Amino acid sequence: MPEKVASLDEGLQVGTPFGTTAEELRVAAIGSKIEFSKSELQTVQAYIEVVYAGKIVVTTDDGIELPADPLAHLGSVLSNYEQALFDQIAELEYKQEMLLFPPDEDEDGHEDDTPDNEV
Repeated sequence: MPEKVASLDEGLQVGTPFGTTAEELRVAAIGSKIEFSKSELQTVQAYIEVVYAGKIVVTTDDGIELPADPLAHLGSVLSNYEQALFDQIAELEYKQEMLLFPPDEDEDGHEDDTPDNEV
């Protein structure tokens, strides 16, 4: 029976575990954050639709309905969060693209090592 046991150390000797590089792990982590943020964005957008469509009725303990102002404030807060999610998704997608397709070092147009201020 002992001959069927494999050593975990054998797989760890070849760089990183499971054959993935640190860069691949970073790309996967960023991709996961993007998917979570997009899911959160869909939820927030659904709540915004509900708030601005007036489908929410808030009644206090004594049976008096609240004015629409608190709902407008809630919609404003959700809209701000929506914008923050858009910004976060854009930043994460940029980071992911920079990891997947790093810019060439010669893209700035300089062929030599001379600084810009020297002639």
